[in-house]
Amino acid sequence: MSEARVSLSLNGVDLTTVVNLAAQIDTNPELAQELSGYARRVRVRWVDGFHSQAYTRDVPSHTYDEPAWLGGKNRAMAASEAVLGAIGGCIATGFAANAALREVPVHELEIEVEGTINLPSFFGILEGNPGYTQIRVTIYARCDAPPRLLDEIAYRAVQLSPVVNTVRHPVDVQYTVRSIT
Repeated sequence: MSEARVSLSLNGVDLTTVVNLAAQIDTNPELAQELSGYARRVRVRWVDGFHSQAYTRDVPSHTYDEPAWLGGKNRAMAASEAVLGAIGGCIATGFAANAALREVPVHELEIEVEGTINLPSFFGILEGNPGYTQIRVTIYARCDAPPRLLDEIAYRAVQLSPVVNTVRHPVDVQYTVRSIT
């Protein structure tokens, strides 16, 4: 007789899968070690001008472009804006998961992410960091949580976000150039 799998879900989060994976990682040091080096991959193909297209797994591609005032054609968000979107998306994921794990229904959630970028440095005109110099996040949430629990959920969503921590801490970026034949 096969065992029926009962899935518990809240806020669209499959808690059964999340809790089971966390328990497996907690009790299996080999799995924890293996997943501490979990790799993701995206391939980006240039289309034309400042337009490019990113592919990953078996999901629809994502495009990038720059606004017209920066020389693009405004066909999609800029890659620098996609970084902000990735921060917001990762915080939203963490918020939904942490709320679900605490049995808090989320009725509405929006993450606003705004950054200040140094364009003169990007153009090589001024010295400095050509990347974001500051990123500000505002979490708008309507959920069934008292203020203290809401603060804890938001704190964990931001502090444990892989994307936030990638931006917050220095990351070794290595590159290789290969000719297309």
